[in-house]
Amino acid sequence: MMNLETNMKCQKGKLKRFSLLIIILFTHTLVQATVCIDKTFSHKNINLYLCQNHSNYNETRTLLFKARAQVLNQFIEDLITEKKLDQKKFEIQIWDGAIGYEHIMVSQSRNGYFVSCSGFPSFKELAKIINYFTQEEWTSFVYKADQVEDPERTCELFKKLLNQYPLPDLSKYISSKITLWQIDNLSLTYSKDSISYYDNNHALKYRPNSNLPIKIRDRYLFFQCDCFFVYQNGRELLKFKIRPIGTCEDYSLLKAHSTWVNIGFQADDILYSYSYDQNRFYDLSNS
Repeated sequence: MMNLETNMKCQKGKLKRFSLLIIILFTHTLVQATVCIDKTFSHKNINLYLCQNHSNYNETRTLLFKARAQVLNQFIEDLITEKKLDQKKFEIQIWDGAIGYEHIMVSQSRNGYFVSCSGFPSFKELAKIINYFTQEEWTSFVYKADQVEDPERTCELFKKLLNQYPLPDLSKYISSKITLWQIDNLSLTYSKDSISYYDNNHALKYRPNSNLPIKIRDRYLFFQCDCFFVYQNGRELLKFKIRPIGTCEDYSLLKAHSTWVNIGFQADDILYSYSYDQNRFYDLSNS
Protein backbone atom coordinates (compact mmCIF):
# COMPACT_ATOMS: atom_id res chain seq x y z
CA MET A 1 0.00 0.00 0.00
CA MET A 2 1.24 3.52 -0.72
CA ASN A 3 2.72 5.46 2.20
CA LEU A 4 0.87 8.32 3.83
CA GLU A 5 2.68 11.09 1.92
CA THR A 6 1.69 9.59 -1.42
CA ASN A 7 -1.79 8.83 -0.10
CA MET A 8 -2.35 12.44 0.91
CA LYS A 9 -1.49 13.62 -2.62
CA CYS A 10 -4.20 11.53 -4.23
CA GLN A 11 -7.32 13.20 -5.48
CA LYS A 12 -9.97 13.66 -2.84
CA GLY A 13 -12.78 12.17 -4.91
CA LYS A 14 -10.80 9.07 -5.75
CA LEU A 15 -9.91 8.43 -2.13
CA LYS A 16 -13.45 8.96 -0.93
CA ARG A 17 -14.50 6.17 -3.25
CA PHE A 18 -12.02 3.89 -1.49
CA SER A 19 -13.88 0.67 -0.95
CA LEU A 20 -14.52 -0.85 2.44
CA LEU A 21 -13.96 -4.22 0.78
CA ILE A 22 -10.19 -3.97 1.37
CA ILE A 23 -10.73 -3.18 5.02
CA ILE A 24 -13.29 -5.93 5.46
CA LEU A 25 -10.98 -8.48 3.84
CA PHE A 26 -8.04 -7.28 5.93
CA THR A 27 -10.04 -7.42 9.14
CA HIS A 28 -11.35 -10.88 8.30
CA THR A 29 -7.77 -12.06 7.75
CA LEU A 30 -6.70 -10.50 11.03
CA VAL A 31 -9.55 -12.18 12.89
CA GLN A 32 -8.77 -15.52 11.29
CA ALA A 33 -5.10 -15.23 12.26
CA THR A 34 -5.71 -13.91 15.76
CA VAL A 35 -6.91 -15.61 18.90
CA CYS A 36 -7.84 -12.94 21.42
CA ILE A 37 -10.16 -12.14 24.28
CA ASP A 38 -12.59 -9.72 22.69
CA LYS A 39 -15.43 -7.50 23.76
CA THR A 40 -17.79 -5.18 21.89
CA PHE A 41 -19.38 -2.11 23.47
CA SER A 42 -22.45 -1.01 21.56
CA HIS A 43 -24.20 2.34 21.77
CA LYS A 44 -26.43 4.40 19.52
CA ASN A 45 -23.57 6.00 17.60
CA ILE A 46 -20.71 3.58 18.06
CA ASN A 47 -19.72 -0.07 18.18
CA LEU A 48 -16.30 -0.33 19.79
CA TYR A 49 -14.59 -3.70 19.41
CA LEU A 50 -11.61 -4.44 21.68
CA CYS A 51 -9.28 -7.39 21.09
CA GLN A 52 -6.71 -8.21 23.79
CA ASN A 53 -4.05 -10.88 23.58
CA HIS A 54 -4.63 -13.76 26.03
CA SER A 55 -1.19 -13.20 27.58
CA ASN A 56 -1.78 -9.46 27.85
CA TYR A 57 -5.38 -9.42 29.07
CA ASN A 58 -6.56 -7.01 31.76
CA GLU A 59 -10.17 -6.77 32.83
CA THR A 60 -9.44 -3.26 34.07
CA ARG A 61 -8.37 -2.27 30.53
CA THR A 62 -11.64 -3.72 29.24
CA LEU A 63 -13.53 -1.50 31.68
CA LEU A 64 -11.45 1.52 30.65
CA PHE A 65 -12.54 1.06 27.03
CA LYS A 66 -16.11 0.43 28.13
CA ALA A 67 -16.07 3.92 29.62
CA ARG A 68 -14.34 5.40 26.58
CA ALA A 69 -17.01 3.94 24.30
CA GLN A 70 -19.74 5.52 26.43
CA VAL A 71 -18.07 8.94 26.38
CA LEU A 72 -17.23 8.74 22.66
CA ASN A 73 -20.89 7.95 21.95
CA GLN A 74 -21.89 11.29 23.48
CA PHE A 75 -19.07 13.09 21.64
CA ILE A 76 -20.33 11.69 18.33
CA GLU A 77 -23.94 12.53 19.22
CA ASP A 78 -22.99 16.15 19.76
CA LEU A 79 -21.12 16.31 16.44
CA ILE A 80 -24.19 14.90 14.68
CA THR A 81 -26.47 17.42 16.42
CA GLU A 82 -24.14 20.21 15.28
CA LYS A 83 -24.38 18.89 11.68
CA LYS A 84 -20.66 18.17 11.60
CA LEU A 85 -21.16 14.45 11.06
CA ASP A 86 -23.72 12.46 9.12
CA GLN A 87 -26.19 10.32 11.05
CA LYS A 88 -24.09 7.20 10.61
CA LYS A 89 -22.62 4.77 13.12
CA PHE A 90 -18.92 4.41 13.91
CA GLU A 91 -17.40 0.95 13.79
CA ILE A 92 -14.12 1.17 15.70
CA GLN A 93 -11.86 -1.85 16.07
CA ILE A 94 -8.95 -1.76 18.51
CA TRP A 95 -6.38 -4.54 18.31
CA ASP A 96 -3.77 -5.38 20.92
CA GLY A 97 -0.39 -4.25 19.59
CA ALA A 98 1.10 -7.58 20.70
CA ILE A 99 -0.85 -9.45 18.02
CA GLY A 100 -1.89 -8.93 14.44
CA TYR A 101 -0.44 -6.14 12.31
CA GLU A 102 0.61 -2.63 13.25
CA HIS A 103 -1.91 -0.58 11.32
CA ILE A 104 -4.27 2.39 11.10
CA MET A 105 -7.22 2.22 8.72
CA VAL A 106 -9.89 4.87 8.14
CA SER A 107 -12.81 4.92 5.70
CA GLN A 108 -16.56 5.33 5.39
CA SER A 109 -19.45 3.92 3.41
CA ARG A 110 -23.09 4.88 3.03
CA ASN A 111 -23.88 3.03 6.22
CA GLY A 112 -21.12 4.10 8.56
CA TYR A 113 -17.64 5.23 9.46
CA PHE A 114 -14.90 2.66 9.91
CA VAL A 115 -11.72 2.81 12.01
CA SER A 116 -9.29 0.00 12.79
CA CYS A 117 -6.02 0.47 14.65
CA SER A 118 -3.42 -1.41 16.66
CA GLY A 119 -2.44 -0.46 20.20
CA PHE A 120 -4.64 1.04 22.89
CA PRO A 121 -5.40 4.67 21.91
CA SER A 122 -6.52 7.22 24.48
CA PHE A 123 -9.89 8.98 24.40
CA LYS A 124 -8.24 12.08 22.89
CA GLU A 125 -6.54 10.05 20.17
CA LEU A 126 -9.84 8.40 19.24
CA ALA A 127 -11.61 11.77 19.37
CA LYS A 128 -9.05 13.16 16.92
CA ILE A 129 -9.82 10.39 14.43
CA ILE A 130 -13.57 10.95 14.81
CA ASN A 131 -13.06 14.70 14.43
CA TYR A 132 -11.09 14.02 11.24
CA PHE A 133 -14.30 12.84 9.57
CA THR A 134 -15.84 16.28 10.18
CA GLN A 135 -13.29 17.91 7.86
CA GLU A 136 -14.39 18.60 4.30
CA GLU A 137 -10.99 17.55 2.94
CA TRP A 138 -10.76 14.26 4.84
CA THR A 139 -9.52 11.26 2.87
CA SER A 140 -9.64 7.51 3.42
CA PHE A 141 -6.31 5.82 4.00
CA VAL A 142 -4.66 2.60 5.06
CA TYR A 143 -1.37 2.43 6.91
CA LYS A 144 0.33 -0.90 7.54
CA ALA A 145 3.78 -0.89 9.09
CA ASP A 146 5.05 -3.75 6.95
CA GLN A 147 4.20 -1.94 3.71
CA VAL A 148 5.97 1.41 4.10
CA GLU A 149 9.67 2.18 4.01
CA ASP A 150 9.70 4.19 7.23
CA PRO A 151 6.83 3.09 9.54
CA GLU A 152 7.72 5.43 12.40
CA ARG A 153 7.87 8.50 10.17
CA THR A 154 4.72 7.51 8.31
CA CYS A 155 2.84 7.09 11.59
CA GLU A 156 4.11 10.49 12.76
CA LEU A 157 2.83 12.04 9.52
CA PHE A 158 -0.60 10.62 10.27
CA LYS A 159 -0.56 12.12 13.77
CA LYS A 160 0.60 15.43 12.34
CA LEU A 161 -2.28 15.31 9.87
CA LEU A 162 -4.82 14.79 12.67
CA ASN A 163 -3.27 17.58 14.72
CA GLN A 164 -3.94 20.05 11.91
CA TYR A 165 -7.61 20.09 12.87
CA PRO A 166 -8.54 21.71 16.20
CA LEU A 167 -10.60 19.55 18.52
CA PRO A 168 -13.76 20.77 20.21
CA ASP A 169 -13.48 21.26 23.96
CA LEU A 170 -13.25 17.74 25.42
CA SER A 171 -13.35 18.71 29.10
CA LYS A 172 -17.05 17.97 29.54
CA TYR A 173 -16.58 14.46 28.18
CA ILE A 174 -13.63 13.39 30.29
CA SER A 175 -14.54 15.23 33.49
CA SER A 176 -17.65 13.22 34.28
CA LYS A 177 -17.16 10.21 36.55
CA ILE A 178 -18.37 6.75 35.54
CA THR A 179 -18.46 3.92 38.08
CA LEU A 180 -17.28 0.75 36.36
CA TRP A 181 -17.08 -1.71 39.26
CA GLN A 182 -18.19 -1.63 42.88
CA ILE A 183 -18.20 -3.80 45.96
CA ASP A 184 -19.30 -2.40 49.31
CA ASN A 185 -17.66 1.05 49.61
CA LEU A 186 -14.95 0.30 47.06
CA SER A 187 -15.24 1.25 43.40
CA LEU A 188 -13.32 1.55 40.17
CA THR A 189 -14.14 4.90 38.57
CA TYR A 190 -13.38 6.49 35.21
CA SER A 191 -12.54 10.20 35.11
CA LYS A 192 -10.20 12.34 32.99
CA ASP A 193 -9.57 9.33 30.75
CA SER A 194 -8.06 7.21 33.49
CA ILE A 195 -9.38 4.72 36.02
CA SER A 196 -8.77 4.76 39.78
CA TYR A 197 -9.88 2.88 42.85
CA TYR A 198 -11.88 4.73 45.50
CA ASP A 199 -13.02 4.01 49.02
CA ASN A 200 -16.16 6.13 49.13
CA ASN A 201 -14.80 9.42 47.72
CA HIS A 202 -11.22 8.81 48.80
CA ALA A 203 -8.85 7.87 45.97
CA LEU A 204 -6.67 4.85 46.69
CA LYS A 205 -3.05 4.49 45.58
CA TYR A 206 -3.43 1.04 44.01
CA ARG A 207 -2.87 1.00 40.25
CA PRO A 208 -5.61 -0.86 38.33
CA ASN A 209 -3.28 -2.77 36.02
CA SER A 210 -4.13 -6.31 37.11
CA ASN A 211 -7.15 -8.22 38.44
CA LEU A 212 -10.04 -6.45 40.11
CA PRO A 213 -9.98 -6.68 43.93
CA ILE A 214 -11.37 -9.74 45.64
CA LYS A 215 -13.07 -9.91 49.04
CA ILE A 216 -12.31 -12.42 51.77
CA ARG A 217 -14.55 -11.92 54.80
CA ASP A 218 -13.97 -8.30 55.90
CA ARG A 219 -10.78 -7.77 53.91
CA TYR A 220 -10.02 -6.90 50.31
CA LEU A 221 -7.07 -7.96 48.19
CA PHE A 222 -5.84 -5.47 45.59
CA PHE A 223 -3.62 -6.61 42.72
CA GLN A 224 -0.89 -4.84 40.79
CA CYS A 225 1.67 -6.24 38.37
CA ASP A 226 4.36 -6.06 41.05
CA CYS A 227 2.49 -6.13 44.38
CA PHE A 228 -0.48 -7.50 46.29
CA PHE A 229 -2.16 -5.50 49.06
CA VAL A 230 -4.49 -6.38 51.91
CA TYR A 231 -6.95 -3.61 52.76
CA GLN A 232 -9.36 -3.47 55.70
CA ASN A 233 -11.40 -0.72 57.35
CA GLY A 234 -9.79 2.08 55.40
CA ARG A 235 -6.17 1.06 55.94
CA GLU A 236 -3.54 -1.14 54.40
CA LEU A 237 -2.73 -4.23 56.48
CA LEU A 238 -0.11 -5.79 54.25
CA LYS A 239 1.95 -5.19 51.12
CA PHE A 240 3.49 -8.19 49.36
CA LYS A 241 6.07 -7.72 46.62
CA ILE A 242 5.98 -10.24 43.76
CA ARG A 243 8.05 -10.87 40.66
CA PRO A 244 6.45 -8.72 37.96
CA ILE A 245 4.57 -10.56 35.22
CA GLY A 246 6.16 -9.62 31.91
CA THR A 247 2.94 -8.63 30.17
CA CYS A 248 1.05 -7.64 33.33
CA GLU A 249 -1.71 -10.10 32.56
CA ASP A 250 -4.61 -10.99 34.83
CA TYR A 251 -4.50 -14.19 36.85
CA SER A 252 -7.10 -16.58 35.48
CA LEU A 253 -7.33 -18.38 38.84
CA LEU A 254 -8.35 -16.10 41.70
CA LYS A 255 -10.51 -17.90 44.25
CA ALA A 256 -11.40 -16.95 47.81
CA HIS A 257 -12.17 -19.69 50.31
CA SER A 258 -13.24 -19.23 53.93
CA THR A 259 -9.75 -18.48 55.27
CA TRP A 260 -7.46 -18.31 52.23
CA VAL A 261 -7.19 -17.11 48.64
CA ASN A 262 -5.47 -18.97 45.81
CA ILE A 263 -3.83 -16.96 43.02
CA GLY A 264 -2.51 -18.40 39.78
CA PHE A 265 -3.46 -19.48 36.28
CA GLN A 266 -5.08 -22.87 36.83
CA ALA A 267 -5.82 -25.34 39.63
CA ASP A 268 -2.46 -27.09 39.28
CA ASP A 269 -0.56 -23.83 38.80
CA ILE A 270 -1.18 -21.89 42.02
CA LEU A 271 1.55 -19.26 42.33
CA TYR A 272 0.56 -17.54 45.56
CA SER A 273 -1.76 -18.17 48.47
CA TYR A 274 -3.01 -15.74 51.11
CA SER A 275 -3.89 -16.85 54.64
CA TYR A 276 -6.54 -14.74 56.36
CA ASP A 277 -5.74 -16.08 59.84
CA GLN A 278 -2.04 -15.33 59.52
CA ASN A 279 -2.46 -12.26 57.29
CA ARG A 280 0.34 -13.60 55.14
CA PHE A 281 1.06 -14.40 51.50
CA TYR A 282 2.89 -17.59 50.54
CA ASP A 283 4.99 -17.80 47.37
CA LEU A 284 4.33 -21.22 45.83
CA SER A 285 5.81 -20.46 42.42
CA ASN A 286 8.97 -22.48 43.07
CA SER A 287 7.36 -25.32 44.99
